[in-house]
Amino acid sequence: MTDLFFAAVLVFVCVPTALSRLLRIERIFPLVFLQLVFGLFLSQSGLLGWLKTQHIDFLNGSLGFSLQGLGWLGVVIMIALAGGDSMSGTRNSKAWYFVPISVVGFSVTCTLGGLVGYHLATLYPGVVGSQATPLRSAFALGVTLSVTALPVLIAILRDTGLAASTVGKLAVNCAMLDDIWMWLGIALILSFDSTNGHVVRIFPLLAGYLVLMLLVLRPVLRHRYGSKSATSLNVILVFVSVICFSAMLTDLIGLHPLFGAFIGGAIFPQQVLDQWRESLTSICQVLLLPFYFIMTGMRLQFDISDQAFWLLTTIVTATAVAGKFIGVALAARCSGLPWRESSMLGCLMQCKGLMELIAINIFFDTRLIGPKIYSALAMMALISTLLTVPAMTIISRVRRTATPCPTIDAAKQV
Repeated sequence: MTDLFFAAVLVFVCVPTALSRLLRIERIFPLVFLQLVFGLFLSQSGLLGWLKTQHIDFLNGSLGFSLQGLGWLGVVIMIALAGGDSMSGTRNSKAWYFVPISVVGFSVTCTLGGLVGYHLATLYPGVVGSQATPLRSAFALGVTLSVTALPVLIAILRDTGLAASTVGKLAVNCAMLDDIWMWLGIALILSFDSTNGHVVRIFPLLAGYLVLMLLVLRPVLRHRYGSKSATSLNVILVFVSVICFSAMLTDLIGLHPLFGAFIGGAIFPQQVLDQWRESLTSICQVLLLPFYFIMTGMRLQFDISDQAFWLLTTIVTATAVAGKFIGVALAARCSGLPWRESSMLGCLMQCKGLMELIAINIFFDTRLIGPKIYSALAMMALISTLLTVPAMTIISRVRRTATPCPTIDAAKQV
């Protein structure tokens, strides 16, 4: 079994990356989705079935559990880093105008997605998971359609040269807040279980957990690691211990462990992470996250001959794109941003990437959504992310010269 483990590590880590660089598609096709497609290929080609007959189970056997553990470790670290970025970004920003843009964009998409999800639940029984009511499943669908992937967005901004622009900074701040709204929505959905009164029990436990993390552990960490004098190794050990402890607590009280990872990263002193944040992110993306995305691809069931699948994909994609674009663009325009920049911002907020896959995996694992809508949402994440750069490029060429923005300029002087 040891030789199979290392062979799987070699294939999972190297093959998608080699294909991405060989085909030169890194900028137009994110590596995470190539890993997803690679896992889907392994599943749809029948190779997994044949391997299972040889007593090699990548999904449920001991080999599969080992590989999934590596993937989960990478996701936990990435979510914790995103939580830290969200807190530092909202705290250090001197302007306030990105807050209503994020709130409006997320709430409009979530409401529209919830209404569409409830209607789909009445038409397609496979949309609702076995542990959910139509209303609860609809709320879950609304949250998934409202997601914006911060890691993928940052990569897109870096590749397009917009990272230092007003639109780029606005997009990052809005995506940071969207992460917070997403985790709050997930926590609320998971806390509600009418079958056993889970919602009554979980809120006191959640309140106690937040008191422990925010009022006890956070001050201790800031007192101990409030400066950059701590060694990197020491900081890494404490950081991983904090996020694992937080993830364990949220899992024990009935929430998802990734919510705990997000909170654990948010309370950790961010100034001591800056010196090795990029290195840790690269290590996770190269060595750990491939296992998560490839294993996710193995679980997907795309039946291209199924008209219901394509209909569901079209509906959820149109809802996500229209809701996010209209909500963000209108809110940005009302905040004083010109129409061209407002539309570009609406396009940038479309990318789903990592966060979308994590959200739908959470709801699928907890049986709040069914397999058909799960596959449609995964395809929607792929389509919406691939549309981000082309749509933004088209809009940016409509009018090269942007008019001055008094609201933005005034906010910068605050």
